[in-house]
Amino acid sequence: MFFRALALLFSAATLSLAADIQLSPSGPISTPQAARDAARAAAKPARIVVAPGTYPLTETLTLGKEDSKVTWSGKDATFTAGKPITGWQKAEGGLWKASLPDKAWTFEQLWINGRRATLARSPNKGYYHITEAVGAGVFPDLRENMNFHAFSIAKEQYDVLKSIPQPERDHVLLTVTHAWAVGQCRIKELNDEVLAVRIKGRSRYPFVEFEPDQRWWVENFRAALDAPGEWFLDQAKGEVLYMPLPGEDMTKATVTAPVVEKFITMKGAHDVSFEGISFQSSNYHYPADGLHDGQAATTSDGSIEIEDSSAIHFTNCDISHTGLHALWFKNGCSDSTVTHCHLHDLGGGGVYVGEIARPTEERVNHHITISDCIIQHGGRLHPSACGVVFTHTQHCTVTHCDIADFYYTGISAGWNWGYGDTASRETTVENNHIHHLGWAYLSDMGGYYGLGTSPGTIIRGNHVHHVASHRYGGWGLYNDEGSADTLMENNLVHDTWNAGFHQHYGYFNTVRNNIFAFGHTAQIQASRNEARLRFRYMNNIVVWDPASPLLDGGEWNWKFFDKPERGDPKDSLVFRKNLYWPTDGKIPATLTKTHFTWDEWRKMGRDKDSLFADPLFENLAVRDFRLRPNSPAEKIGFKPWDLTLAGVRKTDPAWRTLAAQGHEYPTWDTDAKPWPAPNYQINQDFEHAGLGTLGIRGAKYTHENKGESIAVTDETASPFTPGSKRALKVQDTPDLKHSYDPILDIYPTTWDTGTFHAEFDVMAQPGADWFFEIRGKNLDFGNGPYLRWQKDQLAASTDGKVQLIKIPAGEWFRVSITATTGAGKWSLEITRQDGTQHSYPDLKCKPAWTNAGYLLFSALGTTKTAFFLDNLKLQQLK
Repeated sequence: MFFRALALLFSAATLSLAADIQLSPSGPISTPQAARDAARAAAKPARIVVAPGTYPLTETLTLGKEDSKVTWSGKDATFTAGKPITGWQKAEGGLWKASLPDKAWTFEQLWINGRRATLARSPNKGYYHITEAVGAGVFPDLRENMNFHAFSIAKEQYDVLKSIPQPERDHVLLTVTHAWAVGQCRIKELNDEVLAVRIKGRSRYPFVEFEPDQRWWVENFRAALDAPGEWFLDQAKGEVLYMPLPGEDMTKATVTAPVVEKFITMKGAHDVSFEGISFQSSNYHYPADGLHDGQAATTSDGSIEIEDSSAIHFTNCDISHTGLHALWFKNGCSDSTVTHCHLHDLGGGGVYVGEIARPTEERVNHHITISDCIIQHGGRLHPSACGVVFTHTQHCTVTHCDIADFYYTGISAGWNWGYGDTASRETTVENNHIHHLGWAYLSDMGGYYGLGTSPGTIIRGNHVHHVASHRYGGWGLYNDEGSADTLMENNLVHDTWNAGFHQHYGYFNTVRNNIFAFGHTAQIQASRNEARLRFRYMNNIVVWDPASPLLDGGEWNWKFFDKPERGDPKDSLVFRKNLYWPTDGKIPATLTKTHFTWDEWRKMGRDKDSLFADPLFENLAVRDFRLRPNSPAEKIGFKPWDLTLAGVRKTDPAWRTLAAQGHEYPTWDTDAKPWPAPNYQINQDFEHAGLGTLGIRGAKYTHENKGESIAVTDETASPFTPGSKRALKVQDTPDLKHSYDPILDIYPTTWDTGTFHAEFDVMAQPGADWFFEIRGKNLDFGNGPYLRWQKDQLAASTDGKVQLIKIPAGEWFRVSITATTGAGKWSLEITRQDGTQHSYPDLKCKPAWTNAGYLLFSALGTTKTAFFLDNLKLQQLK
């Protein structure tokens, strides 16, 4: 390390002797390309002195081996990849318009007075929801993997897409959320019959499966231009349209649109520095076939790209208004730094180090340091971007940075799923301020996120807070799949949507001397129980609201491993000398929601010498975590540290003030909440459901693949709706492993307690046998409303004793059920095909039925037979 530091100092001293080349907007050398060419001809080392001013980039500045040993030094100097748009005039409907000098100029970003304007979108805020999957044959040449190519939407949104003229529709972008990533899709074709959208290309993840009530929104079409701050480029006319914000004067506005995608690409260079230069307004066009990220926006490039280069330094630079990551150190980079730089308003992330594919050993990135940087307001075009991403790297560091306002993770390190061989090691994440992440947009994130084995990794002295996920996974410190030999110490983590610390699975990680406070759903989470020492949790202070448990999960997550092999520990966890404090001062009845009293936990050998006591923080209400004198934290061996070290360094007060401008988010409490799922309600006649699909939101079934099936068919349909042609067929078959298969499982995503209505038309073939039941999330059989048809007999009890009426096979009839959880009774009305009605107002169920979160139809036949469902209606009444 000493010799590496000495070499870097010698390199800097040598470059200080550089011959100067003057780059000036009004000088003989007036463009970055001309300055580069002059430096190539000069003796090395050379220095390019960049005079104050703006330098338009009409093409990417490319640098190679011949551009080594050059320092680019500027002050108040801006390299811009954008151009101004002038000549704004009033247009109809409260809009303003400006003609472009060249119709060939296209872009998908626009800045008004330095503010990123919103490309016309719908809805203006929030999301729509996918309604269901698409079956084979809806699009004639699409017969398999349909969920990677198409989905159905509500008629209101389908009609909007259908009304977009085809030339304009080619540029429309649909963004679909997939838990931790998004698919950004172009429309290939539409199907009016089932209201389906087929995308160009292939989605990275399947639609419908990853997220219930899967969210999507659409942008870049003229009809969506309906809110202040939105804009649209009419490519046919070469005209930009904009709806100003209140008080915005377009006669005085500075409007910029991007031209060039990348400021700099560099390959094979060494000893190159950029100092005091601002890079602004770079372009990005989503691909014609869409963009489908896997994780952390690693499918996106950098606005500045460096490859196979060493000793590359960015100091006191500003990189902003980008369409991509600010900086990407591709494989083969080493001994490089990004110091005291301001990276903000980013289409992607801040600094991306490495690539997805594991490189050869000699091209593994190493000794790259990001220090004292402000990295804020990112992921504007690539929502899964992070402040900093390390993939396959060694000896890399992020220190004293302020990372905020991203829709996903703050710092991500590692790119190896599981315990396999890895190139990653010795990442240091130290004294960073990481905050206001997620915004409830994506899931499965962390202030710090570690992926896979990376020996010697240290996460120390960071302040992590306000991490909000959509559905799950808004953690503070997160060790994901196979994380091993990671030390997490002296971190302050608070106000996270989920646990302050979470380990999915990993080996011999140490979590010590941290403060964890106010995890919304829990404080500590351990997902996979394995017969190995998962982690050690020691000398930590944990404070929480008693409405949340200390531990996330159930018994399985925390119990002793059942059958350890020789050499495996019986207990895969070490807890000792921790200080716990629920703010009501009471030891909770159980440490999870349902399991482990404090005494049971300690009898397992855990948390001996730990305490339940008030740690005596200065002021929890304002999140002042300094300890007052005589704190019991001393008894557990807790060692206080300077909490003000996290974030950019104190030596530059103006820099700290600039970072603090990204600390206040007045709308956090209202905007950083999961977008509400639509109330679960089904009104499905299957006429627009694709053949071969289930056609029911929140439904699924498990296959034995022995001839049984559940799918929409056109073999028959209910006569209660004249002219209908489709129904849902539940096909039974002999010799199934489970006689109750196939089961149609329905999970109403918003149902819990209350009054519920279920209605459906049904017809059974001879030999069929079926039942319908409303259970609950605990899946208890026979508690809720239950209805069975067997051998022409309809019964309303699991033992068959409550017999109702006889209805022969082959006859359609309508079932209408109303039930209130906890009431102990339910009502049923049967309507025969001839119109005859039978009412049963007081059928019994168990008072223990207190939840309506699971419904099912089960086929109990033992021959090749079927029953059919149609006109399914499910609704919560109150």
